Amino acid sequence: MLDTDVRTDPELEPDDDPGRFNRRRVVRVVTILTLGILAVLAIWQDPLYAGFGR
Repeated sequence: MLDTDVRTDPELEPDDDPGRFNRRRVVRVVTILTLGILAVLAIWQDPLYAGFGR
């Protein structure tokens, strides 16, 4: 019979110092800022209210 009551802990990456930026967090923040800036520039190029006053 197989012993199914044995639990193995998953092997995870060691946690970095939470007070400092790690590479993954920097990439995430830069990506979000870049997408936000591109969205604002796209809205400024073709505003939805452009033909409203005519």
